[in-house]
Amino acid sequence: MREKIAFVAVGQAGGNIGRLFEGKGFAVLYVNTSKEDLDTLEHAKFKHHISGGEGCNKDRHKAKQLVVDDFDNIAGEIESKIKADMIFVIFASGGGTGSGAGPMLMDLLIDEGRTIGAVTILPAPDESVKSHINSYECFMELTEIEGTGACFIIDNMRGEKIGLNSHFVDSFTDFIDIPDKHKSIRGNIDKAEIEETLKAHGMAVVVSLQAEESAEVIEALRENAFAPVETDRAVKYITASMSGNVKMSDLEKAIGTPIDNFQTFNDQGTICCISGLTYPQARFEDIYKKVSENKDLIKKNLAATHETGMKKNINFLEDIVGSERKTEVQKPKSRRDIMSKYL
Repeated sequence: MREKIAFVAVGQAGGNIGRLFEGKGFAVLYVNTSKEDLDTLEHAKFKHHISGGEGCNKDRHKAKQLVVDDFDNIAGEIESKIKADMIFVIFASGGGTGSGAGPMLMDLLIDEGRTIGAVTILPAPDESVKSHINSYECFMELTEIEGTGACFIIDNMRGEKIGLNSHFVDSFTDFIDIPDKHKSIRGNIDKAEIEETLKAHGMAVVVSLQAEESAEVIEALRENAFAPVETDRAVKYITASMSGNVKMSDLEKAIGTPIDNFQTFNDQGTICCISGLTYPQARFEDIYKKVSENKDLIKKNLAATHETGMKKNINFLEDIVGSERKTEVQKPKSRRDIMSKYL
């Protein structure tokens, strides 16, 4: 499976997760506008500095323009370095480079005919308002892309960042190793079923734990590193290697009835991936409220800045809803219709 799945890690946060996957034997291409961030990735095999980039300072529009201008080089790097049929783009939704470039890059790669999924990160409540604005705009774009595969959403409100990243990478790796490591006369999961699970459009979660009872697995699915699973909503696949008294019927009753399930059994623990889930609208609403609750203070601070003589015009509501900027962005001479959606 490591030959079938690879990663494009965008930005600093994406690079941190990418290093964990590269340590597990996956091919990873690191893409960043900041050469300094790339230089911290010692011994990384494949790195690409986006031409003209000196970091994006949480400016999503700047990141998009840089990717548009350099896309031929980025695509060439992916084509020559990444041979897998399925690529997951890793990025933080609240940053600059990853947040701005991640969704557009996914859209462009789908246009190239690959199966493209996502690993993205939601900001914790105590992160800056700008991070929440970026995150909301990022997901407005991401959820509108048709034809994407599974989207794993790591939620920084669930714990410490490094621990959350490690937990996700370990659980994901355990999941794709099921066909090679878990065999049972009661049924097996093959590689095609793992791929089918990961190709499902929508949010996905994956857990791996020493669980012998269904209730333990259900609790882990609800209280994990990911954005909350909203029950009684859409779900496409439940794929699990179960131990002890863990039962698929219990998981379906708690999470929802999938279109199909794939299951096998082992005597070591339970690994479960659920895909095709509805995106976490309640969590997105929390992000929107975070921005809305602070908009008056931000506007007041901006007004104070204007009084010092600065003339920068900022439309706060424009940032919240992700409307098009009124100022024109310089367009490259040749670009795809997809690119125009993001600029």
